[in-house]
Amino acid sequence: MLASHSFVPTALVDATFSAAACFANARSGHLNERCLTAREPLFREGDDTRYLFEVLEGVLCNYKIFADGRRQVISFAFPGELVGFGHCPEYRFDCEALSSARVQIIPKVGLLSAARERPELGERLLEIAASQVAGMQAHSMLLGRKTAAERIATFLVELAERAGKEDEAPIRLHLPMTRADIADYLGLTVETVSRNITKLKMKGIISLPSLGMVTVLDIERLRDLAESEELLQ
Repeated sequence: MLASHSFVPTALVDATFSAAACFANARSGHLNERCLTAREPLFREGDDTRYLFEVLEGVLCNYKIFADGRRQVISFAFPGELVGFGHCPEYRFDCEALSSARVQIIPKVGLLSAARERPELGERLLEIAASQVAGMQAHSMLLGRKTAAERIATFLVELAERAGKEDEAPIRLHLPMTRADIADYLGLTVETVSRNITKLKMKGIISLPSLGMVTVLDIERLRDLAESEELLQ
């Protein structure tokens, strides 16, 4: 079982210039933190959007549950990224921790006020918004046009890039999500995810050394597959 950013290849919030740090500096105050256990909700759809959250540790999952019980995973949030941005006046989907996690709590009203006082913070928030829009556009194209194999390859390539490991050889990735999480993110069935991961392993592109771990053995072939399945026929 695979147990981890859609994905934007670079982090939404640079660690040296996070929205939380800018807000704390602007207000000369201390921000509260919250710890979450695996699968503990951070917020639910319909809750008032009083806070934004910066992920400090762990990985969070944003998802939508439809009336018939189907689930669509919208995005995963990694350390340094903001959760809850773009929701108003209520959260539009659920968010829960995939693993033990720690987040910093940022009052939304205070953040917007600080942004008016600190132009650099306002600029950073615009960058975050632009990155999230780009991520949603990329995810829409992935779901609409790519094959199952291309989706999974894209998912792994973006994980490597997001973790800053794309130049390593081999690339070791920790995936805290289950295959059901991956399937709901990529718009596939669990069986299709498992079958295509096995194909990547048989082709020597990846290996599965242990539970929740993937080692990318050939990132260039994986990138080729992300672009077109025909390149590896």
